[in-house]
Amino acid sequence: MNMRSERHVTIVGAGIVGVCSALWLQRDGWAVTLVDSLPPGRGASFGNAGNISPGAVVPYSIPGSLRQVPGWLFDPTGPLSIRPGYLPRLLPWLFGWVRASRKEEALRISAAMHALHSESFEAYAQLTRGTDAEGLVERIGQLYVSEKPGAAAGSALAQEMRAKAGVAVQVLDANDIQQMEPALAHRFQSGILLPDNGRCRNPHRLVTALAEVSVRNGAQIVQGEVMAIQTEGSRVTRLILDGGSQLTLDALLIAAGAGSGRLLKQFGRSVPIEAERGYHVTLADPGVVLHRPVTHRDWGFAAQPMDMGLRLAGTVEFAGIGAAPNWRRADLLMEQAKRMFPGVQTDQVSRWCGDRPSLPDGLPVLDRMSGVANVFLAFGNSHFGLTAGPVMGRAAAALLNGRATRLPMQHFRLDRFGRVPGLFA
Repeated sequence: MNMRSERHVTIVGAGIVGVCSALWLQRDGWAVTLVDSLPPGRGASFGNAGNISPGAVVPYSIPGSLRQVPGWLFDPTGPLSIRPGYLPRLLPWLFGWVRASRKEEALRISAAMHALHSESFEAYAQLTRGTDAEGLVERIGQLYVSEKPGAAAGSALAQEMRAKAGVAVQVLDANDIQQMEPALAHRFQSGILLPDNGRCRNPHRLVTALAEVSVRNGAQIVQGEVMAIQTEGSRVTRLILDGGSQLTLDALLIAAGAGSGRLLKQFGRSVPIEAERGYHVTLADPGVVLHRPVTHRDWGFAAQPMDMGLRLAGTVEFAGIGAAPNWRRADLLMEQAKRMFPGVQTDQVSRWCGDRPSLPDGLPVLDRMSGVANVFLAFGNSHFGLTAGPVMGRAAAALLNGRATRLPMQHFRLDRFGRVPGLFA
């Protein structure tokens, strides 16, 4: 590995994107400082469902999805919730989401998702080989099930998107599902298996193990919240952290997830990022055996066998960044699990809530800041941070080094939202 220290980058954000970016940049000879208010991997990366999905090419915003929203909102057990009083603040984001759900936009987004996700396992292999993180990432397939005949595969457009991307799909009936996962209830009538997808056995351990590698390679980890970013002319020069400590900057990479929007405001920039909040419960001794990740398409949540037990993750709540948790959303996951897995044991339970960094079109920002020579951006992975993390990190390293990437970078530009007049000022 090339470990020259001629250039230095400060990365704000020690989740999966920030840590992967650090490792790729170290391979290019950069010295690295990681800054986060939490220890590595304790933000959104800690609590995700653990799915790693090269076959994730179907946006959440596609034609027809808008029609489902009212039913979800009026169903207290549904997969979507908006906190009372938050809707007016959410409207600009929702308008952008509606725009992204047009067919031509959805197809564009699908192609960008394919480019971003398709090399996830290969990128992880390069970063984890010979480390404590090796073996945490497994290509064991993912199963999607529905209680409705023929519904697991989604709409005709969703199937078209997978076909265009060359995603391998096996269509299953009720008998196939039972043979594959005997612990599931007999209520499921349709399913699909995506054999080239997989999982992470312990997302928090994956991030911490990779962060430990970066430290052995010379990285510094600073725990603190960024309060101000100082500039001189067209360059940033210094971070001011809570407590008054300061960090001198050579280059700055903002990979702060849902908190990235607050940092961009210091440059007079606005980005329509929302905390698309998710919840999980982990059952330490579930009493049922699951062989691969299973997503319930009707209820919008995933069940994942992990080293810590059976994790149930999902639901979407819009309440604002840092809002107090509504633990009823987590309790719903346990209630749904009892319907999904007869005999599941819920005696040993841990709960978690976190802020997914979500942009209206579901794609992240991967860009350099116009007008500021030494600021770079890599954030906003929505539901696919664990899948996109190593590829986003590689792309961020390319941006800092002035290299081209195989990604269609025009789809990830910061200014793409400004093309909606008056929407994102």
